[in-house]
Amino acid sequence: MKKAIFLCGFMGAGKSTVGRTLAKRLGWSLLDTDELIEREHGPIPQIFAEKGEAYFRQLEAQMAQKLSTGHPAVVSTGGGFVLSPAVQEALKGSCVVYLEVPFEDCYQRIKDSDRPLVQKNSKEQLYELFQKRDQIYRSVSSLIVSNQGELSDTVEKIIEQCK
Repeated sequence: MKKAIFLCGFMGAGKSTVGRTLAKRLGWSLLDTDELIEREHGPIPQIFAEKGEAYFRQLEAQMAQKLSTGHPAVVSTGGGFVLSPAVQEALKGSCVVYLEVPFEDCYQRIKDSDRPLVQKNSKEQLYELFQKRDQIYRSVSSLIVSNQGELSDTVEKIIEQCK
C-alpha cells in the first residue's frame, strides 16, 4: 500500500463519506485538506473573500507537499485541490483516486451549500466547471472509481487498486 490515498472529484462527489469508510477499513487516519486549511487559516469562504482563490490554491499546494510525504493516511480533498501543477507534482507517487459521479448528482448535493463557488455561479456555470475539472481529475488520477453504487464496493475497489 502506498503512503497516502488522495480522494479527488467534484464538489459533492462523496470524498468525505468514502474517506471516512476507507480510513476506518484500513485503520489509517482520515485527513481533510479543507479542514486542515481552515484550522490554520480560518474559514475557506473568508480566505476566498479576503485573499482570493489563487492564495487558497497556494495553501493547498503546501498541504499536498506535506501530506504526500507523511504517514499513511486517507486524504479527502477539496474539489479544486488537484488543479494546481504544484499539487499535481506533489502527488506523484501517491494513489490518487477520482471519485466519478455525474454532475446532476453532485449538483443536488451542493446546490444549497455555502461553498464560495456554488454561491457565485449558476448551475450552468458549475456544469462548465465540472466539465473542465473532469478532464484534470482523469489526467492526474491513478484510479477512477464510480461512486454511484454501494459505498462498500467503492471502498473495496480503492483498496484493491491502491496496493
